[in-house]
Amino acid sequence: MDANEIKMVIFDMDGLMLDTERCYYNGVKEMCEKKQIKVDMSIYRAVIGTSEAIDMEKFNKSTYPNDALEKMICQYVDNRRKELCEEGVAIKKGLRELLNILNKRNILRAVATSTPKPIAEKLLERVGIKKEFSVIVSATDVKKGKPAPDIFLLACEKVQIPPERCLVLEDSVPGAKAAKAAGIPYIIVPDINYPEKEVAKAAEMVADSLLDVEKLFAL
Repeated sequence: MDANEIKMVIFDMDGLMLDTERCYYNGVKEMCEKKQIKVDMSIYRAVIGTSEAIDMEKFNKSTYPNDALEKMICQYVDNRRKELCEEGVAIKKGLRELLNILNKRNILRAVATSTPKPIAEKLLERVGIKKEFSVIVSATDVKKGKPAPDIFLLACEKVQIPPERCLVLEDSVPGAKAAKAAGIPYIIVPDINYPEKEVAKAAEMVADSLLDVEKLFAL
């Protein structure tokens, strides 16, 4: 990948720019422990970054009906998202530095997230970076969310930049698979999951933080 050929960088949001995934994961785990619900939290980690439903048959190790537990988890995450819109949330290391250098190089920035757009926009506004992005698309804008390529292709379409001239930044395997399916080079910055070997091998790099990505665009 030649950084000079990149015309737009497409950012995932949860776990990549904002430290939200850890909030949701820890909150769900604590909620289940308080209610004495025995669940396999590895399943929750496996579906991070995807719009697909949780496999509750595997997730649920309790006496709760699958649909009851799924509704409880989804309701918790929904409520927590709304709370974070008010409270704010920590941004990931290197984000501001990366946004700054992309701005200096006149490289467009877009957001492609599985979070519903109204919530995504509020979260980005709350941490003061919404204005940095020309395009914000979410799973609610497409028929199929990650790991389908639709969301990334829509971002490219909106600014009329071909996929091969873009770069996707992701923390999750579903997001990385979506980028690959869209024909867009991608970099993985792991959050609470390390990527599968095949997904990591196909990436331009697996970075420790966004500071590593910033160095690729250094003037």
